Amino acid sequence: MIKKYSLILLLSISFGQNTIEDNVASFIESLDNKTLILIIEKDSVNSNATLSILNEKIYFDTLSEDGTVAVIDSVSIITYDFNNQVMIMETVDNTFLDIFNSNNLSKYNIINKNIQYGICKIDYEFESLLTSIQFDITAKEIISVEVKDGDITLFKSRIKSISTFNSYINEKNFDSWKVLDWRENE
Repeated sequence: MIKKYSLILLLSISFGQNTIEDNVASFIESLDNKTLILIIEKDSVNSNATLSILNEKIYFDTLSEDGTVAVIDSVSIITYDFNNQVMIMETVDNTFLDIFNSNNLSKYNIINKNIQYGICKIDYEFESLLTSIQFDITAKEIISVEVKDGDITLFKSRIKSISTFNSYINEKNFDSWKVLDWRENE
């Protein structure tokens, strides 16, 4: 009788707990209508950026670094170049920020997982991209992201804080800007 209850308790505990991968997915899903304040690390220099997510659109704001804001919407990117007042429209299959769209996470394969001191590092692979996420198990939050294509680091950042959605793009009028449309004709 005791063995039966022990087995039931063990099964209920096992099925009641989320895996770290589930917690990462839940965290990404919770980012809709939020802005991540990022510290981008490139060539031993840190710069600030924001990554905002709203209704499956990703807004990547690097205004302070290079004067641009990119809006990624499934298969297209519109880059707003504030230095030159140009909008660049492109078609893409995927970007290094796709993992932040909760619909895309299922495309990624987990190839490595390592836990040390309450931080789990998970390596996700999709096509040629390797995305390494550091996840704080206690806080249940992603604390850093690095994306590589082979030996080339495309993106490396730490998440400084999370706030409500805020996008510089939604407040601007771009009627007078030059438009470069590089999208593929379908």
